[in-house]
Amino acid sequence: MTEHRTDPDAIWDSLDRRLEQIPLDLEQERDAFYSQPDWDVYRLRYTGLDGYRLFCWLSAPVSANGPVPALLRMPDYGSVHDIVYTPIRSVALVMNATHRGQRESESVFQANYPGLLTLGIDRQETYVMMRVFADALRAVDALLGQTLAEVGPIALTGNGLGGALSLLAAARRPRITAVAADTPLALGHPDLMEHDLAYPLAELTDYLGVYPHRKEPFLGSMAPLDPVAAAPNVEAPVLLSLGRRDRGLCPLPIGEQLAARLPHCDLRVYDGASEGGGHPHSVIREAWLREHLGLG
Repeated sequence: MTEHRTDPDAIWDSLDRRLEQIPLDLEQERDAFYSQPDWDVYRLRYTGLDGYRLFCWLSAPVSANGPVPALLRMPDYGSVHDIVYTPIRSVALVMNATHRGQRESESVFQANYPGLLTLGIDRQETYVMMRVFADALRAVDALLGQTLAEVGPIALTGNGLGGALSLLAAARRPRITAVAADTPLALGHPDLMEHDLAYPLAELTDYLGVYPHRKEPFLGSMAPLDPVAAAPNVEAPVLLSLGRRDRGLCPLPIGEQLAARLPHCDLRVYDGASEGGGHPHSVIREAWLREHLGLG
Protein backbone atom coordinates (compact mmCIF):
# COMPACT_ATOMS: atom_id res chain seq x y z
CA MET A 1 0.00 0.00 0.00
CA THR A 2 1.39 3.41 -0.96
CA GLU A 3 1.85 6.04 1.71
CA HIS A 4 -0.77 8.41 0.34
CA ARG A 5 -3.48 5.77 0.94
CA THR A 6 -2.71 5.45 4.65
CA ASP A 7 -5.85 5.77 6.80
CA PRO A 8 -6.17 9.49 7.62
CA ASP A 9 -8.29 8.76 10.71
CA ALA A 10 -5.45 6.68 12.18
CA ILE A 11 -2.99 9.50 11.48
CA TRP A 12 -5.19 12.07 13.20
CA ASP A 13 -5.87 9.69 16.10
CA SER A 14 -2.12 9.54 16.63
CA LEU A 15 -1.73 13.33 16.42
CA ASP A 16 -4.60 13.84 18.85
CA ARG A 17 -2.92 11.51 21.34
CA ARG A 18 0.18 13.68 21.08
CA LEU A 19 -1.87 16.83 21.65
CA GLU A 20 -3.51 15.31 24.72
CA GLN A 21 -0.07 14.94 26.31
CA ILE A 22 0.80 18.64 25.84
CA PRO A 23 -0.48 21.09 28.49
CA LEU A 24 -2.34 24.05 26.99
CA ASP A 25 -0.56 26.50 29.32
CA LEU A 26 -3.26 29.02 28.46
CA GLU A 27 -2.49 32.71 29.09
CA GLN A 28 -5.26 35.35 28.97
CA GLU A 29 -4.42 39.07 28.85
CA ARG A 30 -7.12 41.73 28.48
CA ASP A 31 -6.47 44.32 25.76
CA ALA A 32 -7.84 47.65 26.96
CA PHE A 33 -7.45 49.32 23.55
CA TYR A 34 -9.75 46.92 21.67
CA SER A 35 -12.21 46.27 24.51
CA GLN A 36 -15.60 48.00 24.33
CA PRO A 37 -18.44 48.64 26.81
CA ASP A 38 -20.31 45.50 25.66
CA TRP A 39 -17.35 43.13 25.27
CA ASP A 40 -13.81 42.64 26.46
CA VAL A 41 -11.02 41.61 24.09
CA TYR A 42 -8.24 39.29 25.23
CA ARG A 43 -4.93 38.11 23.82
CA LEU A 44 -4.70 34.36 24.34
CA ARG A 45 -1.58 32.24 24.03
CA TYR A 46 -1.47 28.47 24.27
CA THR A 47 0.78 25.56 23.33
CA GLY A 48 0.51 23.32 20.27
CA LEU A 49 2.59 20.55 18.75
CA ASP A 50 6.35 20.75 19.28
CA GLY A 51 5.78 23.16 22.18
CA TYR A 52 4.92 25.95 19.72
CA ARG A 53 3.16 28.93 21.35
CA LEU A 54 0.08 29.93 19.38
CA PHE A 55 -1.90 33.17 19.52
CA CYS A 56 -5.52 34.18 19.14
CA TRP A 57 -7.82 37.11 19.77
CA LEU A 58 -10.86 36.34 21.91
CA SER A 59 -13.71 38.69 22.72
CA ALA A 60 -16.17 37.89 25.50
CA PRO A 61 -19.47 39.68 26.18
CA VAL A 62 -19.42 41.65 29.40
CA SER A 63 -22.89 40.40 30.32
CA ALA A 64 -22.05 36.70 29.85
CA ASN A 65 -24.27 34.58 32.09
CA GLY A 66 -24.41 30.81 31.72
CA PRO A 67 -23.34 29.00 28.52
CA VAL A 68 -22.42 31.50 25.78
CA PRO A 69 -22.49 30.71 22.03
CA ALA A 70 -19.06 30.82 20.42
CA LEU A 71 -17.86 31.66 16.91
CA LEU A 72 -14.34 30.55 16.01
CA ARG A 73 -12.87 31.93 12.79
CA MET A 74 -10.06 29.81 11.40
CA PRO A 75 -7.09 31.57 9.76
CA ASP A 76 -6.79 32.20 6.04
CA TYR A 77 -3.65 31.67 3.99
CA GLY A 78 -1.62 34.79 4.74
CA SER A 79 0.57 36.39 7.37
CA VAL A 80 -1.95 38.78 8.99
CA HIS A 81 -5.03 37.66 10.88
CA ASP A 82 -7.01 40.51 12.38
CA ILE A 83 -9.80 40.70 14.93
CA VAL A 84 -13.21 39.63 13.64
CA TYR A 85 -15.65 42.52 13.64
CA THR A 86 -19.15 41.10 13.97
CA PRO A 87 -22.28 42.36 15.72
CA ILE A 88 -22.64 39.10 17.66
CA ARG A 89 -19.63 40.00 19.84
CA SER A 90 -21.99 41.54 22.39
CA VAL A 91 -23.77 38.20 22.91
CA ALA A 92 -21.18 35.52 21.96
CA LEU A 93 -17.57 34.55 22.40
CA VAL A 94 -15.69 35.37 19.19
CA MET A 95 -12.29 33.82 18.65
CA ASN A 96 -9.76 34.56 15.90
CA ALA A 97 -7.21 31.76 15.83
CA THR A 98 -3.82 31.83 14.11
CA HIS A 99 -1.58 29.04 12.93
CA ARG A 100 2.16 28.80 13.44
CA GLY A 101 4.15 31.35 11.48
CA GLN A 102 1.43 33.97 11.33
CA ARG A 103 1.86 37.41 12.85
CA GLU A 104 1.60 37.46 16.67
CA SER A 105 2.45 33.76 16.91
CA GLU A 106 5.80 32.62 18.25
CA SER A 107 8.68 34.15 16.27
CA VAL A 108 10.88 31.04 16.04
CA PHE A 109 9.15 30.25 12.73
CA GLN A 110 7.90 32.80 10.21
CA ALA A 111 5.68 31.47 7.43
CA ASN A 112 6.36 32.43 3.82
CA TYR A 113 3.57 33.05 1.32
CA PRO A 114 3.90 31.58 -1.25
CA GLY A 115 5.86 28.56 -0.08
CA LEU A 116 4.03 27.33 3.02
CA LEU A 117 1.99 24.73 1.14
CA THR A 118 5.11 22.77 0.22
CA LEU A 119 7.38 23.40 3.20
CA GLY A 120 8.72 20.04 4.41
CA ILE A 121 6.40 18.13 2.07
CA ASP A 122 8.97 15.40 1.34
CA ARG A 123 7.85 13.59 4.51
CA GLN A 124 4.58 13.65 6.42
CA GLU A 125 6.54 13.99 9.68
CA THR A 126 8.14 17.25 8.51
CA TYR A 127 5.27 18.71 6.47
CA VAL A 128 4.36 22.03 8.07
CA MET A 129 0.73 21.90 6.91
CA MET A 130 0.13 18.86 9.12
CA ARG A 131 1.07 21.07 12.05
CA VAL A 132 -1.04 23.96 10.75
CA PHE A 133 -4.08 21.66 10.73
CA ALA A 134 -3.16 20.40 14.22
CA ASP A 135 -3.05 24.07 15.30
CA ALA A 136 -6.71 24.32 14.27
CA LEU A 137 -7.61 21.46 16.60
CA ARG A 138 -5.66 23.17 19.35
CA ALA A 139 -7.64 26.36 18.80
CA VAL A 140 -10.87 24.50 19.59
CA ASP A 141 -9.22 23.05 22.70
CA ALA A 142 -8.15 26.56 23.77
CA LEU A 143 -11.67 27.90 23.27
CA LEU A 144 -13.04 25.15 25.49
CA GLY A 145 -10.22 25.68 28.00
CA GLN A 146 -10.51 29.45 28.48
CA THR A 147 -12.03 30.69 31.74
CA LEU A 148 -13.79 33.88 30.59
CA ALA A 149 -17.16 32.25 29.95
CA GLU A 150 -18.81 28.86 29.83
CA VAL A 151 -19.01 27.73 26.19
CA GLY A 152 -22.36 26.84 24.64
CA PRO A 153 -22.86 25.93 20.97
CA ILE A 154 -19.76 26.41 18.79
CA ALA A 155 -19.68 27.46 15.14
CA LEU A 156 -16.55 27.39 13.00
CA THR A 157 -16.03 29.55 9.94
CA GLY A 158 -13.27 30.28 7.46
CA ASN A 159 -12.37 30.95 3.85
CA GLY A 160 -9.90 28.94 1.77
CA LEU A 161 -7.42 27.43 4.22
CA GLY A 162 -9.74 28.52 7.03
CA GLY A 163 -12.60 26.61 5.45
CA ALA A 164 -10.54 23.42 5.27
CA LEU A 165 -9.33 23.88 8.86
CA SER A 166 -12.94 24.33 9.98
CA LEU A 167 -14.04 21.09 8.32
CA LEU A 168 -11.14 19.06 9.73
CA ALA A 169 -11.71 20.47 13.22
CA ALA A 170 -15.43 19.65 13.03
CA ALA A 171 -14.57 16.10 11.92
CA ARG A 172 -12.30 15.67 14.96
CA ARG A 173 -14.14 17.69 17.64
CA PRO A 174 -17.76 16.56 18.26
CA ARG A 175 -18.54 19.71 20.31
CA ILE A 176 -18.85 21.69 17.07
CA THR A 177 -22.44 22.73 16.35
CA ALA A 178 -22.14 24.28 12.87
CA VAL A 179 -19.59 25.04 10.14
CA ALA A 180 -19.62 27.79 7.50
CA ALA A 181 -16.84 26.98 5.01
CA ASP A 182 -16.20 29.16 1.97
CA THR A 183 -14.20 27.70 -0.95
CA PRO A 184 -12.26 25.36 1.40
CA LEU A 185 -8.69 24.61 0.32
CA ALA A 186 -8.73 21.21 -1.43
CA LEU A 187 -5.25 20.28 -0.24
CA GLY A 188 -4.67 16.53 -0.24
CA HIS A 189 -7.46 15.50 -2.60
CA PRO A 190 -6.23 12.65 -4.84
CA ASP A 191 -7.50 14.34 -8.03
CA LEU A 192 -6.16 17.79 -7.20
CA MET A 193 -3.10 17.68 -9.45
CA GLU A 194 -5.25 16.80 -12.47
CA HIS A 195 -6.73 20.32 -12.42
CA ASP A 196 -5.30 23.48 -13.96
CA LEU A 197 -4.52 25.21 -10.69
CA ALA A 198 -4.13 28.88 -9.79
CA TYR A 199 -2.45 30.26 -6.68
CA PRO A 200 -2.16 29.37 -3.90
CA LEU A 201 -2.73 25.75 -5.01
CA ALA A 202 -0.41 26.35 -7.97
CA GLU A 203 2.44 26.25 -5.44
CA LEU A 204 1.99 22.48 -5.65
CA THR A 205 2.29 22.51 -9.44
CA ASP A 206 5.44 24.61 -9.19
CA TYR A 207 6.96 22.16 -6.72
CA LEU A 208 6.34 19.11 -8.90
CA GLY A 209 7.71 21.00 -11.89
CA VAL A 210 11.05 21.24 -10.09
CA TYR A 211 10.93 17.88 -8.24
CA PRO A 212 8.85 15.47 -10.38
CA HIS A 213 10.64 12.46 -8.85
CA ARG A 214 9.17 13.31 -5.43
CA LYS A 215 5.53 12.91 -6.47
CA GLU A 216 4.82 9.81 -4.35
CA PRO A 217 5.93 11.22 -0.96
CA PHE A 218 4.42 14.57 -2.02
CA LEU A 219 0.98 12.96 -2.37
CA GLY A 220 1.45 10.94 0.81
CA SER A 221 2.24 13.96 2.94
CA MET A 222 -0.91 15.80 1.80
CA ALA A 223 -3.35 12.89 1.94
CA PRO A 224 -4.50 13.30 5.59
CA LEU A 225 -5.54 16.90 4.83
CA ASP A 226 -8.14 16.02 2.18
CA PRO A 227 -11.44 17.65 3.24
CA VAL A 228 -13.43 15.17 1.13
CA ALA A 229 -11.97 12.25 3.11
CA ALA A 230 -12.84 13.96 6.41
CA ALA A 231 -16.35 14.96 5.31
CA PRO A 232 -18.32 11.88 6.50
CA ASN A 233 -17.07 12.51 10.05
CA VAL A 234 -18.53 16.03 10.16
CA GLU A 235 -21.78 15.58 12.05
CA ALA A 236 -22.56 19.30 12.32
CA PRO A 237 -24.56 21.09 9.60
CA VAL A 238 -22.33 22.81 7.03
CA LEU A 239 -22.96 25.91 4.94
CA LEU A 240 -20.62 25.43 1.97
CA SER A 241 -19.97 28.04 -0.70
CA LEU A 242 -18.09 27.39 -3.96
CA GLY A 243 -17.10 29.37 -7.04
CA ARG A 244 -17.76 27.90 -10.50
CA ARG A 245 -14.46 29.28 -11.80
CA ASP A 246 -12.35 28.58 -8.72
CA ARG A 247 -8.93 27.09 -9.53
CA GLY A 248 -6.92 28.42 -6.59
CA LEU A 249 -8.72 27.01 -3.57
CA CYS A 250 -11.42 24.44 -4.31
CA PRO A 251 -12.07 23.47 -7.95
CA LEU A 252 -15.80 22.97 -8.41
CA PRO A 253 -15.70 19.18 -9.14
CA ILE A 254 -13.86 18.60 -5.86
CA GLY A 255 -16.22 20.93 -4.00
CA GLU A 256 -19.21 19.01 -5.33
CA GLN A 257 -17.66 15.74 -4.12
CA LEU A 258 -17.19 17.37 -0.73
CA ALA A 259 -20.82 18.49 -0.58
CA ALA A 260 -22.02 14.99 -1.51
CA ARG A 261 -20.03 13.39 1.33
CA LEU A 262 -21.02 15.86 4.06
CA PRO A 263 -23.97 14.40 6.01
CA HIS A 264 -25.73 17.77 6.40
CA CYS A 265 -24.68 20.26 3.73
CA ASP A 266 -26.31 23.45 2.49
CA LEU A 267 -24.42 24.05 -0.77
CA ARG A 268 -24.33 27.45 -2.45
CA VAL A 269 -22.54 27.71 -5.84
CA TYR A 270 -21.70 31.15 -7.25
CA ASP A 271 -20.36 32.39 -10.57
CA GLY A 272 -17.17 33.71 -8.99
CA ALA A 273 -13.76 32.12 -8.54
CA SER A 274 -11.90 31.79 -5.23
CA GLU A 275 -13.96 34.59 -3.70
CA GLY A 276 -17.04 32.37 -3.93
CA GLY A 277 -20.18 34.41 -3.31
CA GLY A 278 -18.39 37.53 -2.04
CA HIS A 279 -20.46 40.05 -0.08
CA PRO A 280 -23.92 38.61 -0.95
CA HIS A 281 -22.88 35.28 0.54
CA SER A 282 -21.40 36.97 3.63
CA VAL A 283 -24.90 38.26 4.45
CA ILE A 284 -26.31 34.74 4.06
CA ARG A 285 -23.48 33.32 6.18
CA GLU A 286 -24.04 35.83 9.02
CA ALA A 287 -27.74 34.97 9.23
CA TRP A 288 -27.02 31.23 8.99
CA LEU A 289 -24.47 31.37 11.80
CA ARG A 290 -26.79 33.37 14.04
CA GLU A 291 -29.53 30.80 13.51
CA HIS A 292 -27.29 27.82 14.27
CA LEU A 293 -25.84 29.52 17.36
CA GLY A 294 -29.36 30.13 18.69
CA LEU A 295 -29.11 33.90 18.29
CA GLY A 296 -32.18 34.32 16.09
